[in-house]
Amino acid sequence: MRGETIEQIFHSAVEVFAHSGFERAKIDDVARHAGVAKGTIYYHFKGKEELFVALMRDGMEKMTEQIHRQMGREPDPLRRLRALLQAQVEYLYEHGTFAKLLLSESWGSVERQQEFRAKIRELVELIEEVLIQGAEEGSFRPQMSHHDTAVAMFGAISVSVLQDLFSPERTGTREERVAGLVANLEKLFVDGVVVSKGKT
Repeated sequence: MRGETIEQIFHSAVEVFAHSGFERAKIDDVARHAGVAKGTIYYHFKGKEELFVALMRDGMEKMTEQIHRQMGREPDPLRRLRALLQAQVEYLYEHGTFAKLLLSESWGSVERQQEFRAKIRELVELIEEVLIQGAEEGSFRPQMSHHDTAVAMFGAISVSVLQDLFSPERTGTREERVAGLVANLEKLFVDGVVVSKGKT
């Protein structure tokens, strides 16, 4: 029951924070949207800041878990990179409001920044690990900084999804848009890191 209540609060908090912004959002609004008493939220969280940090931590952990699942035990670095890309795009599309919060509201308090950076670091390290593996095996170009490349890739995926989600010109079904975005990002990243035959 506790888990269901927390999920209900998180779901409502995402909507309220995204609609009102962190500063203007109120615990009363979250409680009303979730259909729970305000005291229930304060039983689990000290206040709005702690709720927001827990919410973002939960979302980032779920995205990381989904990426791990889709990557599986695939040994080939190119396939691992494609699986990672597919998983992150799919998760952010499925949780578009969370994606908006991720890029717009996570740089506030010191506590929020520390939590945000720690969770982002886990995802960046996954990308970096794949890039290093590919470079060591000779299938990816060596990067001046695998870390910087991984950060850029994570940011490009996140911003591209957000741009498409909130674009008034978007057409097609969500599945078609996800497939198109994954294909475009894959071409960009693969062309950027994969060694072509006959080149080093």
